[in-house]
Amino acid sequence: MDVLAELKAQSTQLREASYGSDLVYDQQIRTSVTSLRQVISDESLGDLARSNSLLNNIDPAADSLLYLFLLRFQIRILQKETRQPLPAALLPMGEIWPRIVSYLGSFDSVQSRYVGEEWRQLVELVAHIAQACSQPLVAVRLIRDAMLRLDPSCIVLTSTHLLLVRLCLRARAYSCALPVLDRYICHFPSSKSRADDASSPLLCASHDSSLCFITDASGLSSKLTYKDYLQYYLYGGMIYLALKQWTKAVHFLGIVISMPTTGSVSMIMVEAYKKWILVNLLDKGKVPSPSSLVAPNVVRVYQSLAKPYVNLAEVFEGGDISRLEAEIDAAHDVWRADNNLGLVSQVHSAHTKYTVTNITKTFAALTVRELRKQACFSRETEEATESAIASLIMSNAISATLVHSTDPTKSTMVRFTDGRSAARLAHEQEIQVELAREGQLLRTLSKSMGDVDYQLGLSNEFIDSLQMSQGWAVVGESRTGKSEDAGVEIDEDLMGDEA
Repeated sequence: MDVLAELKAQSTQLREASYGSDLVYDQQIRTSVTSLRQVISDESLGDLARSNSLLNNIDPAADSLLYLFLLRFQIRILQKETRQPLPAALLPMGEIWPRIVSYLGSFDSVQSRYVGEEWRQLVELVAHIAQACSQPLVAVRLIRDAMLRLDPSCIVLTSTHLLLVRLCLRARAYSCALPVLDRYICHFPSSKSRADDASSPLLCASHDSSLCFITDASGLSSKLTYKDYLQYYLYGGMIYLALKQWTKAVHFLGIVISMPTTGSVSMIMVEAYKKWILVNLLDKGKVPSPSSLVAPNVVRVYQSLAKPYVNLAEVFEGGDISRLEAEIDAAHDVWRADNNLGLVSQVHSAHTKYTVTNITKTFAALTVRELRKQACFSRETEEATESAIASLIMSNAISATLVHSTDPTKSTMVRFTDGRSAARLAHEQEIQVELAREGQLLRTLSKSMGDVDYQLGLSNEFIDSLQMSQGWAVVGESRTGKSEDAGVEIDEDLMGDEA
């Protein structure tokens, strides 16, 4: 029997073992992985390694391990013989590309936990191919679906998360990132997990949290840095900005600006702060105070490095459209250099919306001419003001109707209607949907908190064992000379060096 036939027979045994106990299946997977790493070589496969038919009779879903190793071996052979990192056969129109797509669309998610490094490197290769041929869109859905196939919860931050959001921004395929972005990140890959304990479930077992199999040693993520974490939330916030999902954008950017720092503030954080100011103006019409997690000295640094944005926010809240327009014009080069020109133009439009919304609280009806004076639209003609009001009505920003007079010399009347009942019903329906979503997220977070407690040593079992080993005093016994916090040390450099 030749080498390929033996490998196929071994893959068949692995499929049969999947119906047995977790222990048997785990042992069989590990045996198969070890065998594949040792056996597959140019010498063992010979000319078959260069044949396009090598993978024809292998199912990427049923024979995931064998398919992955043979696919990666063929890629290495191509790269070696062509002396190119991305030979033509790997590009979207090449012979190997459909093989890659087939594997990533149907691989066995359980078996992939045992070959994390090989799986991740293939995903990264797909991203490199897409960027090299200036077609990032071809990789976006492929990588996103592979991530969700491996870990449907996506609660552990990996290097693939960052890879995906970068590709989505470059491809401008913003909505493609939402199935991953909308999931809360609860963990980093841990250096030690419950899977390391003899009493814990095996990798192939069913786990409550993907933290059990996405670890530093798994290879499913390259090593993450402080900068990677900041970039993921900055890019995620930018995607939400592009989709005009302001509330989510505020949340993501708020995470970046509230990150603890042991030295100077990262420029990534400053960039996030600038966008955070603009999106708050778009979402709420004002800029709230930063989270209490942000130290006052850090806030002062932000404000000094983002002075034009702070001035813009102050003028916006002041309500004077003329001053706002002057401020926008004066710092035009700043907005362009920061790639925020589009957002600033939307801030100008948002000022009109919030100004008119405030007027509706006072007046039941106004002519466009009067409204123009009330809103201080000094630079706009009456026709432009009417067009702006019509746009606000059509976008449901305000509830009103435009009544045109038969006399062309008279100004159009704007009648503000009471749309509160319909708005209240729609709002209640949105709340119901949001409550259901938040309920599911709370259940996920609740499960994750157990893992966090374990990692921090806060589990009941740990406390009990610590009490027994240290011989803590019983209730009522005096402990003179020692404070309650004795022996507890805090690592001041939690995040490492600044990027």
